[in-house]
Amino acid sequence: MEASDIDVATAPGRKRRWPVISAVVAVVLAVLYGGVSWVFSSKLIASTFQSLDPDLSHIDLPAPEDVPIQGDGVTLAASFYANPRKEQCAVVMLHGFGGKKTDVLGASPVFWDKGCDILIYDSRGHGDSSPALLTFGAHERKDLEKAIDWLTNKTGLSRSEVALIGWSYGAATAIQAAADVNNLAFVVSDSSFSSIRDIATVQAVKQFGAWAKIFVPGALWISGLRAGFEPKSAAPDEAIRRVQSPVLLIHSRQDEFTPVEHSEEVYANSDKSRTELVIPDWLATHGHSYTENKAGYTAAVDQFLARYAPTFGGTRK
Repeated sequence: MEASDIDVATAPGRKRRWPVISAVVAVVLAVLYGGVSWVFSSKLIASTFQSLDPDLSHIDLPAPEDVPIQGDGVTLAASFYANPRKEQCAVVMLHGFGGKKTDVLGASPVFWDKGCDILIYDSRGHGDSSPALLTFGAHERKDLEKAIDWLTNKTGLSRSEVALIGWSYGAATAIQAAADVNNLAFVVSDSSFSSIRDIATVQAVKQFGAWAKIFVPGALWISGLRAGFEPKSAAPDEAIRRVQSPVLLIHSRQDEFTPVEHSEEVYANSDKSRTELVIPDWLATHGHSYTENKAGYTAAVDQFLARYAPTFGGTRK
């Protein structure tokens, strides 16, 4: 048999193998993409945290009433601080990603000194609250709404006498909850992300490099399946369109964890007649604008209140 006869005889077999090889390669790539996306999704929604207790020795607050609050399928470990001045105001203070409720107490004088009650709680999947997958506001907003209901029942205040202040993850939760809860006094959002997609992309690139961006869509899709939420709904930049309460956005330009552009995007979609964006003129890392300049931060809040909520709380002591 001539060599040319062998080539002719085997050519059809070679042609038949290419679709099989291509299919195998496609399956391997799909499995690889899915596996990496699963790992990335765990970093988003299934992180475990070891929180450190902050030094609260300088905080002049009475002993709190520690209470469980039933959230959206979880139990929230909460603490309620009753202000002896009784100025008919209350504030829910919300911690950031990986933190715990007591992290926010350093900033409590901003509202405690105005005579307001304070409610803090560990977000789902954090601290002493129920273990849970994180949803970047999709379920946390519902937890917060139930916490607000608990607070109004506890104090007898109306929603218009209750305000929200949150940092980072808590800031994003506050904006998203305010889109559903009408008549809140106001919201202070410090260092919010614009959407879960945006912050996932920022952190993927920061932690792993530009190549990691290709896995963000897969990680978000898997996160939604695992935690039972629609990732597109975890977006403060869209939720702000429906917020009827006044909103103060605060974000340091030196923030390297969540770039200031995230709050700028939220502000761009807001109703400018009741929303303000403050970019501090002092240096501060992520979520630390108050820590770095307590007087300047408090002044910014007071100026906002003078414009949009002048009757909220009493005279600052």
